[in-house]
Parts: sequence; structure tokens; C-alpha cells
Amino acid sequence: MIKKFTLQVVIRILIILFLCVLFSYFFNKALWFSTVGTGLLITVQVIFLIKYVNNTNYSLVKFLDALKNEDYSVYFSPSKKGDSFAKVFDDFNLIIKIFKRNKIEKEAQYKYFKYIIEHVNLGIVSIKKEDLYQELSSEEILFLNKAASEILKLPKHKYWHRFANQVPWLVEKIKSIANGGKVLVDFGDEIERKQLSLEVIEIQLLNEPYLIITFQDIRSEIEQKEIEAWHNVIRILAHEMLNSFTPVSSLASTMKSITEDENGKLISLSKLDKDDILDINMAAATIKKRSDGLLAFVKDYRTISNIPVPQLHKINVKSFLSTIQLLMKPLIEAANINLSILQIPANATILADSKLIEQVIINLINNSIHALKGIENPVIKLNCEVKLDKTIITVYDNGKGIEEKIMNQIFIPFYTTKKNGSGIGLSLSKNILKKHDGNLLVSSEPGKYTMFTLVFNK
Repeated sequence: MIKKFTLQVVIRILIILFLCVLFSYFFNKALWFSTVGTGLLITVQVIFLIKYVNNTNYSLVKFLDALKNEDYSVYFSPSKKGDSFAKVFDDFNLIIKIFKRNKIEKEAQYKYFKYIIEHVNLGIVSIKKEDLYQELSSEEILFLNKAASEILKLPKHKYWHRFANQVPWLVEKIKSIANGGKVLVDFGDEIERKQLSLEVIEIQLLNEPYLIITFQDIRSEIEQKEIEAWHNVIRILAHEMLNSFTPVSSLASTMKSITEDENGKLISLSKLDKDDILDINMAAATIKKRSDGLLAFVKDYRTISNIPVPQLHKINVKSFLSTIQLLMKPLIEAANINLSILQIPANATILADSKLIEQVIINLINNSIHALKGIENPVIKLNCEVKLDKTIITVYDNGKGIEEKIMNQIFIPFYTTKKNGSGIGLSLSKNILKKHDGNLLVSSEPGKYTMFTLVFNK
């Protein structure tokens, strides 16, 4: 089309130049009639050239205005401008069609994502960062979804200052982590309390900072987990007590029947023979044994619930593990197990209570010794890994492993797979790590390995 346009312009200019030459010739020959006629022809050609060029400019301006104003209803009819403009107008129409399709697709995607965000159970609010610090800001909230209104029990405010005035406590928490972070927030009245997991994310959009504020009520989830934990504890407590009281009740009934006649009256000592006395003595001994067991069980329960506050100090991990290795040497050698400490950085340290953490690692090693019974080439490995934000100590063995179905139960108080186990070791160990603001994790593959991981946050 550009070639045709150029050719059209060149032809018109050549015609004008030719007419200018004729005009000069007729003027010099004093042929006034021809001179006037040629001048009129020059004028007409110049007008046609200007109109031709203006038509092109008008079409281009119309096309650019349509794009600028997102007016995709504009249509360029090729037939009205001739063949020279047909290709250009077809391209204009195609570009407008593409822009229109892209706009429809973007609007559809926007509505799709908005629908998803609107219906999630996570409260989401988005504002400009500068609006957070302007109490009388008249700026609109960029986004506030349905969940946010329901959690806070607020209407969907359009302006940030109105929202901020109704939940000033939330705004203060947001300001405290405005550069990014997460915090737990309690709020509510005596009838209904909520605990929000509040997180603020800062993003840059067109060189301007924006905040995405998300929060979720996690109290119900925590309460549900607590209920499940209590159900597990109660189940195990009931099981242990039933195991203790059933034989006690049975033996007490036996002793009662031996010392009473058919009418339920106490018989005289002369009527008791040697076998009766032996039965009573055996029953009393068994009752004492079960009572002692129940007392030990209660003592273990108190141990779990009364972990002392850790006395924190810096511990060199390599020296610490070497001391434990030396302490466990007699048991390890008796079980014919290879206990090794892998390559540990000399500067690896943790901030912990050495007595409590020593108790945890010894307990884990004892568990490994139990799991390695009957295993060929039994191995226990102690290791430490230092990361940017945490230090990790691992206790690995190539023993029997832990079945997946009981993996989530091993940290429950009094749950045990050992015949004579108390079921408090792992629960106590996990609680000790929690007291250190850390965690105790486990990974295992039955028949291959078990690895306990002690996580210490820096």
C-alpha cells in the first residue's frame, strides 16, 4: 500500500510540475488564456494532492484514536477509498479485532481470578502502601474480598480511612509488619474470640509500592487439633487405667469371696487354710504391682506436663555429640552397633539447655538400639547441618523403620509399640524441642531406615 501511496503522490507531483512548466511557457509567450487555464489546473491538482494526503492522515488519526480510547467498534471500509487503501484498511481492521479479542480475554481472566479470590476463605485486602500511614486518606481500597468482611464483621468499605477507623487494632498490626512478615492477632469479645494469622506482602507495581494484606481465622482449626489431641490422650489414659483396674477389680473380688461366707459375712481366720492365705497374698502382691505401675504412669504424665524452662547457652555441637557418644559407648558396644558422628562443622553451635537436649538425643539413640535388634550391620549416625536460619541435628539408623499408619501417632503421649515402653519418650522429646522454639521431625521407610531431625531456629 505504501508503494501505491508513494506512486500516487509522485504522479500527482509530476503532473503539477509539468503544469508549472506549461504555465511558465504560456506566460512567457503571453498566451493569457492558456496561462489562466494552466493555473487553474495547477490549483485543482494541488487541492487533489492535499485532499489525498489528508484522507490518509484522517484514517490514521481515526485508527490511533480508536486504539487510544479502546473503541473497537470502528470499522474501515476498504471499498470507499479505492484499491490503494484496501490493504491498509484491512490491516487496521485486523489490528482492532486483535486488540478487541485481547481485551475480552483479559476481562475474562480478571473476572475469573476475582471470582476465585472472592470465594476463598482467606481475607484479602490490597491498598497503596502510602495510604497505610495517612489517617485521612480518601484513596479507595484496591481490593477487599468477601471473606475479609465476614471475618472482621465489617461492610465492604470503599475507602481505606473508613475501614481503618473501624479496626484500628488491625491497622497497628499491619503497620508493624508493613515491610513484610506474619503475626498472630487475637480479637473479639467474650462471646466470640478469633485468632488471625495476619500476613503482609509488599509488591512494586509501576514503580509504586502496594500492600497485599491477608488474614485467616485459625482458632477453630487450632481448637479442632486440640480436641483431637485430647481425644488421643484420653483414649490412651483410659486404656492404661483399664489395663490396671481390671485385674485389680478381679483380684479384689477374689479376695472378697475367700474371706466371706455365702451370706456375705466375714469368716473367722480359723476357717482359712494355707491355700486361701497364699491366694490372698498373691492377689495383694498383684494389686500392689498394678498400683505401682499406675503410680509410675501418673508420674510419667506429670513429667510431660512439667518440663522445666530451658536454661539456654551456646553449645558446640561437635563436642556435645562426642560426649553423648562416649556416654552411650557401653550400651552401643553391648548391642554390637556402629555409632558414628559424621563430618560436622567445627563452628556449628546451638542455643539450648544441654541437659534437656542430651536427654532427647539419648532417648532417640535408645530407640534406635531397640529398632536395630536383629538387623545385620546395625548403624547409628549422628550429623549436624548448619543453614542460614536454622541448625539441624539428625539421628539416623538403618533399623526396622516406622510404618506409615503409626507415623502420626508416635508423638502422642503414652503411645508406644514397645512391650514395656511408657510411651512418653518421643512426646517428652518433642515438647522439649518446642520449649526451645524448635521442632522434632521424623522420616522413615519401613525395613530401611528411620531419621529423627532436631530443628533449632537461629
